[in-house]
Amino acid sequence: MTRRFLSPILILFILVCAGCLPALTNTGGPPSSANLPAPDQASGSQGLLEAAETAYNHGQYREAVDNYKRYLQNEPQPPRLESVLAGFGLAAEKAGQFQDAAGAYERLITEFPAGQFTAEARPRLAEVYLASGNAAGAAALATELLATETAPARQAQLRLTLAQSQWATANYQEAAGNYLSAWRGSTGQVQAEAQEGVLASLTRLGQSDLEAVQRQYGQNFPGPEATYLLARLAAQAGDVARTTEQADYFNQYFSQNPLQPHVAALLQTVKTPGAALPPLAFNAEYNPQTAAAASMVETSAPATMGQISTIGDYSIAVILPMSADGASKYAQEAVSGLKLAVNTFAGAGSLGLTLMDTKGSPEEAARLVAQAAADPKVLAVVGPFLSRESALAAEAAERAGLPLIAISQRADLTRIGPHIFRLFLTPRHQAEAVARYAVRTQGHQALGILYPEDNFGRPIRGFFEAEVQRLGAQLTVADSYDPQSADFSEAVARLTGGKAARQVSSSYQAHTDFTALYLPDSAAAVSQILPLMAFHDVTKMQYLGSPLWLNQEFLTSSSRYVQGAVIPVAVSDLSQREETRRFIAGFQSAYGHAPDQFAAYGYDAGLAVIKALGGGAASRGEVRQALAQGTPVPGATGPFSFGRDGEYLVDPTLLTVKDRAFVLLREPAHGVQ
Repeated sequence: MTRRFLSPILILFILVCAGCLPALTNTGGPPSSANLPAPDQASGSQGLLEAAETAYNHGQYREAVDNYKRYLQNEPQPPRLESVLAGFGLAAEKAGQFQDAAGAYERLITEFPAGQFTAEARPRLAEVYLASGNAAGAAALATELLATETAPARQAQLRLTLAQSQWATANYQEAAGNYLSAWRGSTGQVQAEAQEGVLASLTRLGQSDLEAVQRQYGQNFPGPEATYLLARLAAQAGDVARTTEQADYFNQYFSQNPLQPHVAALLQTVKTPGAALPPLAFNAEYNPQTAAAASMVETSAPATMGQISTIGDYSIAVILPMSADGASKYAQEAVSGLKLAVNTFAGAGSLGLTLMDTKGSPEEAARLVAQAAADPKVLAVVGPFLSRESALAAEAAERAGLPLIAISQRADLTRIGPHIFRLFLTPRHQAEAVARYAVRTQGHQALGILYPEDNFGRPIRGFFEAEVQRLGAQLTVADSYDPQSADFSEAVARLTGGKAARQVSSSYQAHTDFTALYLPDSAAAVSQILPLMAFHDVTKMQYLGSPLWLNQEFLTSSSRYVQGAVIPVAVSDLSQREETRRFIAGFQSAYGHAPDQFAAYGYDAGLAVIKALGGGAASRGEVRQALAQGTPVPGATGPFSFGRDGEYLVDPTLLTVKDRAFVLLREPAHGVQ
């Protein structure tokens, strides 16, 4: 269980009594429960609620549960019952009091079926059921939720909960299937837990079921693991011939697998009379109920704000997934860029940075925004950038009236409210930039697009078409392909009309209904599409590309096809702009490596806030107003500003391909050119 749940009372409480919360910049560690304000120091039920929330914020979860209970006894139907129940459930969960957590979540779901916390409370309730020993209830609820869940990450978590529940009720065969589904659809801790569950389930299967797994998965996980267990079953039965057969099979197909020594040991054992069978290579003590409980209980206080520079007159809260799998390295780069901006341009001691780790949890991101809002020194937030984190953090920031600059490409993020700004070269920015250059600068009037049929490709096709039409040109051809397929031949044949003359000559150009083609996909996919275009005699085409094309392997294999291509990027070391070169040189000097785009976004976010403060802004409202004025900031990514809708306004850097190198085509410009 890697998700976290928003501490809801904090958001509501901050709006009415922010000054009652402890200072966020205290780095001396959380206070002991003895130092927390006693409930009887405040008046009536409200004092109990305040004590519960304060205890939660300092990691004193049992004290929080006790005070929530007393509050609900005094106020059976309080004004903010929904958020009280959500906070109570989470505190009980973290305290390991799963019956209390289940009761809170059940009441929340029953009384607020369409409430703002219910969608998150339902899967958490399934996990609480499992941790409390109610595996049947967990399985039933997880199955119900899977019928309507569409988000892959949530599907994987629910599959894991379902598999764990099935394992706990000795339904090992179905558990193995759901563990595998969870493993395929997840990363990080969820994937690790699912893999452990797969292996534990396999150890409980018989020979025929293991042989079915072996046949189905072959050399892929868990094929080798099933083969090892078949060899173990044979050795356990003293069957030398069958053990040898499985060992030979393993050595033929999986000789580099870490289980190979274990298989060799089994073969040696079965050939040695009286030898004891080696211990199982997998975790023989697997208990999903214990694992579920341990993953929810927190014995230490939640991460607090840690200073990375001296807090001066004002502070920026940096809220990023610093320890999340797959995201931490980008978060670290963004922090480094932001710190460089502050150290270079802010007056000594005038502006501080305070780092807050979301751990990849949307709910934690929202809680941290609310926590930051309680500190009057914090005038703005930078981050987060993961999609769901950004949405919940932006909602919390808007409620608190705290300007937030998200380094995120989540659609419609800035529509949440006037305090939300975005700093990211989104797919929309990319599509519009290449369309503008192709139509206005190169003069193309008939354009085409070939895109992946998925949640990335469909929107980008819409952005490209809208901009082409706005500029008075036409999108004459639009086609798509299955991104999971390695065969693009049918899509290319449709795109080109399938009338190739097979001239095999670089001087021959088949007729097409477009003179520029946009291919918004990875270098791996595009490197397969381009030779097919040439096969259909499309040898002279203006290609419009994506930042995903930027790798040397792509140049080596495909440069002959994409000479003169137009490729939008966030920042490039090819730039001759003073601001960009100063950023790259300063970053290299400070950190010993070249910056990436996230470092540039962090740097530019810092510059935007510093410029607002330099213009006299001294409050959150004044910072928001300054950011929204549209005055260009000379950033590393170009001269940019934020529109009235909070969106990032820049005409990005464009690169092209010449021979076997990327070269600068155009420096960035402010706004839409």
